[in-house]
Formats: sequence, structure tokens, C-alpha cells
Amino acid sequence: MQALLNSPINTLSDEELSALLFHMNDTYRAGSPVVSDTAFDFIYMPALKNRIPNHPLVTKVQPEGHNAFSSTYRHKAPMLSTQKAYQPDEIKSFVERCQKAAIECGYTLPLTYRVSPKLDGIAAKYVASGHRIITRGDGVVGNCVSKLLEHGLVLVGEPANEKVGEIVIDKHYFEQHLSNEFSHPRNFVAGLANSDKLSEVGRKALKDGAVRLVFFDALVCPEVDATNLLENLDALCEFHDLNYMTDGTVIEVTNELVKQYMGHSDHHHHWQVAKKSVTETALVQITGIDWQVGRNKITPVLQLEPTWLSGATISKCTAHHAGNVQKLGLGTGAVIELTRSGEIIPKIHNLQKSVTPEIPTHCPCCSKPVQWQNDFIVCTNPNCSERQVSAIEYHFKLLEADLFGRQSVRKLVEAGIATIIDVYSVTMTQLIYAGFGEGQATNLLNELARVKATPVNDNKVLASLGIHGCGRGTSKRILKTIKLSDITTLTAEQLVAIDGFGELTSNSICQGITNHSENLAFLTTMLNVIDTMQPEITLSNNASAIRGLNIVFTGKMNQNRIDMSANAERLGANVQKSIAKTTDYLVIGENVGATKINAAKAKGTKIITEAEYEQMIG
Repeated sequence: MQALLNSPINTLSDEELSALLFHMNDTYRAGSPVVSDTAFDFIYMPALKNRIPNHPLVTKVQPEGHNAFSSTYRHKAPMLSTQKAYQPDEIKSFVERCQKAAIECGYTLPLTYRVSPKLDGIAAKYVASGHRIITRGDGVVGNCVSKLLEHGLVLVGEPANEKVGEIVIDKHYFEQHLSNEFSHPRNFVAGLANSDKLSEVGRKALKDGAVRLVFFDALVCPEVDATNLLENLDALCEFHDLNYMTDGTVIEVTNELVKQYMGHSDHHHHWQVAKKSVTETALVQITGIDWQVGRNKITPVLQLEPTWLSGATISKCTAHHAGNVQKLGLGTGAVIELTRSGEIIPKIHNLQKSVTPEIPTHCPCCSKPVQWQNDFIVCTNPNCSERQVSAIEYHFKLLEADLFGRQSVRKLVEAGIATIIDVYSVTMTQLIYAGFGEGQATNLLNELARVKATPVNDNKVLASLGIHGCGRGTSKRILKTIKLSDITTLTAEQLVAIDGFGELTSNSICQGITNHSENLAFLTTMLNVIDTMQPEITLSNNASAIRGLNIVFTGKMNQNRIDMSANAERLGANVQKSIAKTTDYLVIGENVGATKINAAKAKGTKIITEAEYEQMIG
């Protein structure tokens, strides 16, 4: 492993890079990191994300190593990580997403945001049943470290079932007693949680009450509105009197209705973000802009004077979209301040010198006029060869097919094999005509045969259409309710009935499927040439009284509401985050606002209490 650590990233194979990242994560979780946080976050993880975007360390909670003296515990609800943000604009975008979600779910009062320190320790939860402490683990299964309680772990805050916090050590205690032996408080805590036998210093720190599980709701933190948050962001993120190490600030919307509506991915909650500090920056001059034609938009990539930054030589940087180029005045001669903030291509941290931008009026590939769509420019020619190349490349990348890189796909398109359907029916003769050698052509045909014969999750097929707003996660949610074989007759009303889909998104996705002849043809063909399967889901009991019903839970319940939702889904119900025309039941607890009650009455939704619901499901 040391040889991999000493090797430049670009010389590592995908398998070597994956093994190295797992090793780095394991050593970090064990309290003995082999690289700095900065190198891991800004160099190695971005490289992994760029090369293997579906890697579990990218898409899911980064797992902890197994604790040798602990048993494991399956979390009732996923214990997720927190999405990172480095720039004020990212916090502004987060606030805008929250405000939009509030409007869509019918919450009309001003939103407030809780600003809390991001404690630098081990995420864990207290489970009242059995008086247990469980680490986050991989987000699904955690390690039971209740032994720490037996040796003096202090609970800071009011313990309750499934209460989440962070295991940390008193900063002053660490500096006085442990700093000569351990490089960082987190390393000590991680080692304590993962050791099969507690050391003498570990036992003493526990006995002295210096090691604590601090519940997040025990932290006294400001709650502010959006204006206050954005105008006083830096001041709000300073916690000078806190006696624990921190590595950022957590900002989350406080309204439960909006939280439920925004939901989460497999990795993080959408209603919460962690503001992290920028580490290294550099002033760089732009030498040009390369306008890259994709499936649905033309993206500007800045060409830069080669600059060494955070362990890598940087020569290009995304400008995201034409609107950003226009707003900032980017172009040849402009000077920007860069930072590596979690992406393989660094982000613009600040603008030092602007120029008059030159934005294309015609497609760089086919020379047809471009059209503005919000902040993006798009090619208006559906037969633009680069758009066709991007569409084919994207499809096969999602299906994890080899050999269909950009250069190979460009050869196909130039030979008239210009759609995904064309590729699936390609012949040896066509491939030879396109310029492939006999061996290359044979390999391509064998790979196509493998793709056709290998079962693939249906959500990847739908996502590979490249419809805006219909990626893998959205596709998966759709196909839990509607079969892929029925997707060609999809209606906006069907989508609105699915939890989390608004009217605008629903209309946009439906138009991309049912009003697009090529996409309809593609879906019909895919059902005939490849073997699709649904991701594993829990099937419900046919005899369930709530099977097929749309249910919304609201208010303070006697039970954990997340557990209630999970149980309802196991029984075959569709749990919605907000009331829609299709909602059958609104199950209410205590302190329910009039807005939600009135919305239910207006839509004809039946309102029942928690007790009535429990009686219904038996």
C-alpha cells in the first residue's frame, strides 16, 4: 500500500485507486490517517469521483472500520453524512433550494436556519433500548461501542431513543494530557472507539469525564432567517467559546415539513449543509475558453496558465455555464482566484480581474445558432454530431460498458451510427467502415453482447436518456411506482402523485419522454434488446389495510415518525412528504399547523389521529 501512496494518482489503475482510497478511509476512521484531510478531500476523493463516479465512497456514507470488541447494529433509518460547501455562493444556493422547497410544499412562513458547530469526532447515536451507543458505520450498519459508557463516557444533553450526536474529547483536557502522544483529538477518539482493548490513557480520559457524546440538540446555537444568515455568515460560523474541536459549521433548515419534503440521497440530507473552510488558493490567468458541446448544453471550460495547487498542476477549470461567464466577465486575460474545494477541476473562489466575455452565438461543432435556456446556451440542432456523441457516451457509461469512450463513439457517429439504437444494431461491416480494425470491431460487438445479456437496473436505462432532472435517483423513485414497460405512457399527474415531485419537474420529465419520438423509440428498443431488472425493494403484504394508499405523517407522534414511515412502506403504502391531490390519509400527532389541516380538507384528504392509524394497520 505504501507503494500506491508514493505513486502519482494518474499512474494508478482504477482498481489501485479504489484500494488506496479504502485504505485511507480505514486509517482515518481508526485514528491514524496516512494523508491529511486536505489531501483526501481535495486530491484523492475528487480523482476517485472523476474516474469512478458510482464508487461507494463517492455515493454513500464513507464506512468506518469494524470495531473488534463490538457487535454491529442496523440503523432503523440511514445515518447519513453531510454535504460540504466551501463558498458563500454555495450557501446561497442551498438557501434558495430550501426556499423553493418551502413554496412547493405549501409552507408560507419565513424559514429559519440553525447554525451549529460541526464537531470533529465520531458520529454516534444513543439507543435507549439496552442503553447502547452506536457509531454511524457505513450509514446502514454501525458498531456498538457501549463499552465506552461502562468506562465513563459522558452524555451531554437529554438522552432519548435514537438520539444523534458526536463522540468528542474536551479540548483543554486533550491539550494538557494527550497532545504529546496524539496528533489530533479526533485521532484519539477514533482510536478509543475502534480499539479491542482500552489503553491506560483512554481509560483515564473516560474516567475523568473528558470523553463525551454531545447530542446535537444540546448545543446552544443561533437560529436565523435567510437574510441574517447570508449577510452575517462568517460571524455566525465562529464558536470561540466551544470546548471541542470543530471542522466546519452545519447549517440546516429548521422546519420539519420542509425537511421531509427535501428528503435525502444515499449520502446526505438535502436540507442540511456543512460549511467548510477553503484551504489553499492561487491567482491564475485565463488563457482561453473551450466551449464543450454536451447532450443538453454547451459548457465553458477555462484554459489556465499551469499552476501548482494542493498537490496538483491545474491547467483548466469549469466555469459551469454561459451565465456565469457573462456575469463574472471571464475570458482570455481575466485573473481568477482558484481553490480545490472538493472537485477534480477546482472552483473559482474569487475574481481578481474581469474582461468583456465572448459567448458563442453558434454551436462550436455544427455552427447552428445557440439558444439561451436560463443560464445555459444549448445547440438547437438535434443532429449535431457532438450532441449525439455525448448522448451515446453517457448511455454506455451509465450501463458500465467498456470500450465506448468519446473517441470510439465519435468514430461511430461520423460513420452515420448516430443514435443509441443504431449502436445496438451495428454490424461488423459498419464498424470496419467506421475505421475500426477487425480486432477492435470484434471487441465492440462482444461488449455489446455482454451488455445485452447482463441484467441492468431499470433506473439506469431511464436515466441514460439524459432528460434534465431525471437522473438515476429520480428514475429509481419513478420506477418504484411505474414499470419501465409503462413509462412511454407516463403522465404528469402520475409523477405529481409520487412523493417529492412538483408540477414543473413532472411536466418537464414527461415532455422529455412522451413528446420526444427518439426517446420513445429508444425505450421500446431497450425493452427488447437488454435485460432490465428493478432494484431490490421490500415487497408488502397483500393483506395490508394500507397497501396502495398515499399517506402523510405530520405533528409530534408518540412513536418515531421515521420508523412509522418505514413500517408504512413495508406494508405497501406510499409515504408522501406533503399533501397532494392523491393523498388518501393525513395522520396527525400533536402541534399540527392549521395550514396542513386546511390543505388536507381542501383536497378531500381524510384526517386521522395516530391512534386511529395504529388501529387501522392492526
